[in-house]
Amino acid sequence: MRKSKGVSALLPLWVAVATGALVPAVAQAQMMGGSMMGGMMWLMAVFWLLIAAVLVLAIAALVKYLFKK
Repeated sequence: MRKSKGVSALLPLWVAVATGALVPAVAQAQMMGGSMMGGMMWLMAVFWLLIAAVLVLAIAALVKYLFKK
């Protein structure tokens, strides 16, 4: 079995951008307001990140299945 090299190289940067790791901490604190809403926002971000990862893996598997020799 061969491993794919294309997606794994970009995954850490994509995760950092999707989770807001590149946004300054002060801006995050202002957006979240220091309340319970901040926790719910992070939970939804993690949820949609997992959904996106599953979709990417499913598309990769479909492409591999369709184009195998």
